[in-house]
Amino acid sequence: MAAATESLVGQTIGSFRITKVIGRGGMGTVYLGEHTVIASRVAIKVLMERLATDENLVARFYAEARAVNLIGHENIVNIFDMNVVPPHRYYLVMEYLEGKPLNYLMTAPIPTTTGIPILLQVCDALQAAHDAGIVHRDLKPENIFIMRRGKQENFVKVLDFGLAKLLDTERADQHTAAGLIVGTPEFMSPEQANSQPVDGRADIYGLGCIAWLMATARLPFPQRGLTDLLVAHRMQMPKPPHEVVPSVPVPLSDVIMKSMAKDPADRFQSAAEFGKALEDVLEWVAKTSTTVAVAKPPPAKTDLPPPPPAFTTSPAKGPAQPRFAAKFTADVETVEGRSLGTLTCTDISRGGMFLAAESPLPALFSKVKITLTEGGGMLLGEVVRHVTAEQAKAWGMSGGFGVQFVDLTPVLRDTVTRLIQGLPVSQMPKATVSASDDPETEKVLEHFRQRINGDHYVLIGVSTDAESSEVRTRAREAIHQLERAGQATISSNQRSQLEAAIQRVKAAADVLGNPMHRAEFDANRGNFRGVMRCLQAGLTVVDLERLRTSHLAANPNASGGAYVKLLAANVYETKGQLREAVDAVEAALHLDPLNLTCHQRRLQLLKKLRDGVPA
Repeated sequence: MAAATESLVGQTIGSFRITKVIGRGGMGTVYLGEHTVIASRVAIKVLMERLATDENLVARFYAEARAVNLIGHENIVNIFDMNVVPPHRYYLVMEYLEGKPLNYLMTAPIPTTTGIPILLQVCDALQAAHDAGIVHRDLKPENIFIMRRGKQENFVKVLDFGLAKLLDTERADQHTAAGLIVGTPEFMSPEQANSQPVDGRADIYGLGCIAWLMATARLPFPQRGLTDLLVAHRMQMPKPPHEVVPSVPVPLSDVIMKSMAKDPADRFQSAAEFGKALEDVLEWVAKTSTTVAVAKPPPAKTDLPPPPPAFTTSPAKGPAQPRFAAKFTADVETVEGRSLGTLTCTDISRGGMFLAAESPLPALFSKVKITLTEGGGMLLGEVVRHVTAEQAKAWGMSGGFGVQFVDLTPVLRDTVTRLIQGLPVSQMPKATVSASDDPETEKVLEHFRQRINGDHYVLIGVSTDAESSEVRTRAREAIHQLERAGQATISSNQRSQLEAAIQRVKAAADVLGNPMHRAEFDANRGNFRGVMRCLQAGLTVVDLERLRTSHLAANPNASGGAYVKLLAANVYETKGQLREAVDAVEAALHLDPLNLTCHQRRLQLLKKLRDGVPA
C-alpha cells in the first residue's frame, strides 16, 4: 500500500499534477503539486491508504482542514480544499511554503532579538486558534515554519493541526480516545502527559519548551525514553535558561519559566498574555542594549552557545577527527609582549583552542602568541570567547578564553593535527646511540618513540574505524616486533625501553581488543565509527545501553544536543538532501556515540544514498 501512495508522483489530483514528495508524517505524505493550466504550486497532503479504512483517523485528518478554516490567521498555513480520489485516497490542498522549519535555526542559541519576534508570531497564531476554540496540542520546532514574506525575514507559519481539538469537545468519544497520549513527548504539557483534558494553556507550555530550546540550543528535558520524559514533564523543572547560557537575559528566562509551570493555573493564562510578556522583554533588551552601546560596545558573540566539551570555531569539512584527552601547556603573551603566563590548553580543534586562565582575561578580538612549551613553534590566535568564573561554574568547566587560530602555516597546521591526535607536538630527536646499543633494535625503538605518547589507535597503527580483527592482528604484530628485537644482544637502556613499549602496546590492545572497553574508549572521543565496529564485533544492545547510561551521566547535554541534530536530519531527508541528512546524523553521533537509534538511522540514510533512493 505504501508503494501505491508513493506512485502518486506523476499523477494528477483534481487540477494539480503531483511532481515530487516534499515531506512525510505519521498520517500521510505531502507532495508538491503544480496546477495543470496556470502552473501555480501547492502542497498536497495525502492520507496513508492503510489508515483510510479507519473512520476516526479520516475524521482526524479532515479535522485539520476544519480547524484551520475556523481560525483563518495569516500565521497559520492555509488549506484550500479537501477531497477524496475514489475509493479512499483522502487529501488536503494547502499553500506551498518556501522556507525552513524552526529547527534549522537551532544549531546554536537563537539571539533574543531574533527569537522573540518568532515567538510573538506563534503567540498571535495560538491566540487566534484558542479564540476559535481550538488547541493545537502538538507544537514542536518542525511545526513552526520560517519563511520570507516581502521585507520580513522570519515570517512564521504554524503547521499541522492534525491533533487539534475543539475546547468544548474534549470527550472520550471524540477523535482521541481517553487515556491515549497524543503529541510530541519532548514538548508535551504535564496535563497531556497525564492523559487529562487540555485547554490553550497546554499550547503555552509546549511553546515555552520551544522557547527554552531556542534560548539554549538544548532540550529542557534530555531524558531518554518516553516514560522518563513524561515523568520529567510532570515532576521536574529545568534550570532557568540564563543559568545554562548566561547571555540569556534574566527577564526572558523568567518569562520562559512561567510558561513552563507544571500547574496550568501558574502559567500565562492566554497566548496573548504570553506574547505581551515577551514584548516587554524585547523592549527591555532594546533599552538595555542602547544604554550599553553608549558606554561600551557589547561583544559580538554574546549569543554563542556555551563552550561544549569540544571547543570549536569553524569546523573543517569532512569527517571530524576523534578527540583525545591529551592536555598540554603553552606560554601565552599578548602581541605587545605582556605575559599571560604558562596556561593549560583544555581543548583544541583544527580551528582554535581553549586556554584555562583566571581574570583578567585578554580583551575580546585581541591577538595573542601561544608558544608550546614542548616545542613545535608559536601559534598566533585571536581571542573570540571569554568564560568567566561564574560561567565556568554553570558549565562545569575551567574559566579562561577561546582563541581562533590566525594564519597557520603548513608546518603549524601539522603541529595542531598532532596535538588533536595526542601525538608529541614535534618529531622527537633521534636518541643518542651508545656503542653498546644494537642498531637494528634502535630502528624499532625509534619507530615506537614517535607514537608512544599517542592514542591507542596511533600506537598500534590502525585507523579509528578499523575492524576488530585488524586491531588484534596489528597489535600482535607490534608486540611480536618488539619481543623479537629483545632477543638480540642489546643494552640495558634499550631493554627497559622495549619492555615499556611492550606494556604500552599490550594495554592498548586490551582496550581496543575488547568491544565493551573499546566502545567506552571511543564514546569518550566521539568516535561513533569505532562504536559501530564494536557492535559488529558482538557488543550487545544491553551492554551498549549500560555504557550509554554512564556516558550520558557524565555528559548530560549530549542527548539533547543530538536530538537537535536529528531534527535537522529529518528535514534534510524530506527535502531530498540525503548527504546533508547523513552529515547531520553523524553530528548527532559525535555528541551521543552510543545511541543505537542514531546508528540505525545513519545506516538507513547511507543505504538510500548508495541506492539513489529519492527522499
